[in-house]
Amino acid sequence: MSTKQLRILVFSDWFLPGYRAGGPIRSLANLVNALPHQFYIVTSNKDHHSNEAYLGIASNTWIKHAENVNVMYLSDDTISSATFTALIKELNADKIYFNSLFSPRFTITPLRAVRKLHLQSQVILAPRGMLKPGALSIKSNKKKLFLLYAKLIGLYKGITWHATNADEVNEIKLQFTAATDIRFAPNLPSMPVIRPLKLEKKSGELKLICIARISPEKGILEAIQFLKAAQLDGNVSCDFYGTQQNADYLEECEKLAITVPLVSISFKGEIEPEKIPEAFSHYHFFYMTTWGENFGHAIAEALNNATPVLISNKTPWQDLATQYAGWDLPLKEEDFAGQLNYLLRMNKEEYAKWSEGAYQLGQRTAHNPALIEASVRLFS
Repeated sequence: MSTKQLRILVFSDWFLPGYRAGGPIRSLANLVNALPHQFYIVTSNKDHHSNEAYLGIASNTWIKHAENVNVMYLSDDTISSATFTALIKELNADKIYFNSLFSPRFTITPLRAVRKLHLQSQVILAPRGMLKPGALSIKSNKKKLFLLYAKLIGLYKGITWHATNADEVNEIKLQFTAATDIRFAPNLPSMPVIRPLKLEKKSGELKLICIARISPEKGILEAIQFLKAAQLDGNVSCDFYGTQQNADYLEECEKLAITVPLVSISFKGEIEPEKIPEAFSHYHFFYMTTWGENFGHAIAEALNNATPVLISNKTPWQDLATQYAGWDLPLKEEDFAGQLNYLLRMNKEEYAKWSEGAYQLGQRTAHNPALIEASVRLFS
């Protein structure tokens, strides 16, 4: 699909080399990597939940990240309406893209600057799953008040919305009944890896991996509860990788984990993106009982690394079993407990079938030209 090259100004709390915020960073990185436009990304000079600026990266100046991507990493003292107003005027971009809904620093403040300049018709905003019921249930009163305030002042009036799945289209319509321009463009997965070697699967052995923030909406506690209910009798381990940003929740998970008999449960902390493919080679299945995912980049990475997934049905990844790629189940203890026992009993030959199915689904998704075409239309 041919398209006119545009200048697109992007506001995002975090960007590469950051990784602690997970999906939103990868969604944006994959988007700008796939499209032919010139992107100018304005972001923080620190990673999520970090007090240290990125090493070796100059702040408050444009840095060439890729052939079509320039990034400005702002220090805390320069994040202001005045800075954003000056950048918006300087770039005179064709489109202004926001990679968040609730961010005070990189959505609300620059969006106000946009409105003062009467440029809201150029705005495209991606909620990034923040309107999902599970996400809205976290600090729900604060979010309800803000949404009411935003509607009263017309903060999001006249903008274009970027929905990445059918559920998100409905979520936007539910919260913003006056929204007239909602465009559907699925998230783009990372480019696939070469077919990796996998850990041998023996009946009676089960090694599970989860890559997600240790926070309630990722369903970490439920994952442990389901492991306990399964009463697995064998050589079983489950390792949780992810930013441990919620100390109270982590402690709750750790306390429950030690009550699960015959299962070794570990919390490994953060994992750098480049180490994820190697990590998958040491596990049989990806396991995540999330309350809801806008896309699920970790799921896509598992598939691309020939790792079948056992996940909730609260993600866009549906009907996995028919594709021999995994299972998407209701968040019910009995469903997951039965499936975990099935995975424990699975032998080498059967596992090979599911591993290949996972890899093939990952390949089909990554090479689907319709996904890129939808992203191109988003900015047309």
